[in-house]
Amino acid sequence: MSLDTGDRGRRIIHAGIQGAGCSIPADLEGGDFFAFIPRGEDGLIVAIGDVMGKGMRAAGQRKDLCTVLYSCTGKDLSLLEIVNQLAATAGKRLYRAGSFATLGLISYERQHNCITCLSAGHPSPVIFSGQNIYMPRVRGVALGFLDEYQGTGPEQFILSRGDVVVMYTDGLIEARNAGGQHYGLNRLTGIVAANAGLDAGDLQDVILRDLFTFTGCKQQRDDVTLVILKRDQ
Repeated sequence: MSLDTGDRGRRIIHAGIQGAGCSIPADLEGGDFFAFIPRGEDGLIVAIGDVMGKGMRAAGQRKDLCTVLYSCTGKDLSLLEIVNQLAATAGKRLYRAGSFATLGLISYERQHNCITCLSAGHPSPVIFSGQNIYMPRVRGVALGFLDEYQGTGPEQFILSRGDVVVMYTDGLIEARNAGGQHYGLNRLTGIVAANAGLDAGDLQDVILRDLFTFTGCKQQRDDVTLVILKRDQ
């Protein structure tokens, strides 16, 4: 049975990839976002981001950032070129507003079953391949601090059938229970590893149910966003 996430969730099947994403704001509106952006029949870009703060101000900056993101991805640019354009445009506007945003980007090419990862201040994705867990060492400065992107550059990984990629914002692993304990990356990777055979949507439901059980459905102080990608079997 699917977990009802209302208009906060989205699922996609494209280029041999299952995608499931959900963003739960701490307020009526939030600064977190995610996007599945198809590139032709055999390509997919996935973005996840976190604009500083929450509420209407963060939501306005999020919408502006997403507008530039969609514009850039329509130009057939590389991930590095996309994040450079974002830094030079949306990043400047964030700077003038005294704000910043983290951004994680992944592109997938079905021809080579290859994902390319890039980060601007965002937590690294976690890749589950068979019994192995791998975290690309992608690091970079968040948007809004510099006119041009600075970071480790992109990293690539070949996805085998059934491999799972998890992207998240810090609001998920820093979600607290009644005792003030964090949900944590170890609990997240544990629940994914134990359920990696599920479809992307079902796996997302399992993680969210575990998160709600942990927090007791307590209102969190930060937005929570989770994206699951899975290569078709």
